[in-house]
Amino acid sequence: MTISKHYYHDKSVLALLGVNAALFLLTVSNVLLNVDTELSDTSIISYRSSRGIQVSGPTVDLYQFALFAVVVTGITIFLSIKLFSHRRHLAISILGLNVITLILCLVVFNALTRTL
Repeated sequence: MTISKHYYHDKSVLALLGVNAALFLLTVSNVLLNVDTELSDTSIISYRSSRGIQVSGPTVDLYQFALFAVVVTGITIFLSIKLFSHRRHLAISILGLNVITLILCLVVFNALTRTL
């Protein structure tokens, strides 16, 4: 895989890579520090307040949020590197969408772990 020499010299790409790296570290550390497997074996996996439905599952399943962050960030960086030489605006928009994805991952994880 050859990386375009202009990829790391583009200020927009560097800014988005920095934001992606910060949000990635925040997401993974938030998941690893807030999943408590010692206190209980189950946690809320799905909660709907309008219907009063609460589905519990193993606490270990919450680690999938960290795995999701790793996979999505890796794929978006790979795609942006491959597309940068052909379509710069598409590579930048992919990195921008990863920022939104990581923020949503943080929000959903915090909503599940802080419920009730």
